[in-house]
Amino acid sequence: MIRVVTAFAALVAAGLLIAIAVDAGRWQHALRGNGVTPPPTLVGGVAGGLLATHDDIALRRAIRAFTQAESVPYGFDNGQAQGRAQALAQSRLADIASSGAPTQASQADDLLGVLAWGGAKAPTGLVDPADRAVTAFTDAARLDPENAAARFNLEVALRALQATGVRRGPSPNSGPRGAGQKGAGAGTPGKGY
Repeated sequence: MIRVVTAFAALVAAGLLIAIAVDAGRWQHALRGNGVTPPPTLVGGVAGGLLATHDDIALRRAIRAFTQAESVPYGFDNGQAQGRAQALAQSRLADIASSGAPTQASQADDLLGVLAWGGAKAPTGLVDPADRAVTAFTDAARLDPENAAARFNLEVALRALQATGVRRGPSPNSGPRGAGQKGAGAGTPGKGY
C-alpha cells in the first residue's frame, strides 16, 4: 500500500512539475511578445513567481504608458487628454522607480525625466519641470552607471540649463566703448542678397 501511495505522490509531483514547465514556456513566449498581459496558466501564478515576472510586466506597462503619453497631442481639449496620459505614465514610472530593481528603477527615472523635461513652466513656489528632469536623470545615472541614455539626457539637460553670459571686453563689433551688450550687434547692417 505504501508503494502505491508513493507512486501516486510521485505521479502527482511529476504532473505538477510538467504543468509548471508548460507555464514557464508560456511566460517566456509572453515576454517576447507584447509582454504586458500575463499568459493563461495551468497552475496559477507559480511559474510567474518562480520567474519573477511581475516586475518585468510592471516596467513594460509603464513604458507603454510613457509611449502613449508622448504620442498624445495637446489637442482641442486644452491638453486634458495629454495631461491624463502623462499622469498615468508618471504614476506607473514612479512606482517602478521607487520599488524596482536598480536597472529598472534607472530606466523609469530616465523616462520620468523625459516627461518632466517636456512639461510647462511651473507656477511660483513649485519645483520647475527642468529641475525635476535633472533630478530624475541624475537618479537614473546613479542607480545604473551603465544607463547611457540617462547619462546622455543628464548632459543635454545640464548644458541646456547652463547660464550663458555676456561677453565683456573690447571688440570692434560690440556695443559702445567695447562693452558687450545683450541683443543685436552694433556692427554695420548687411545689405541682403
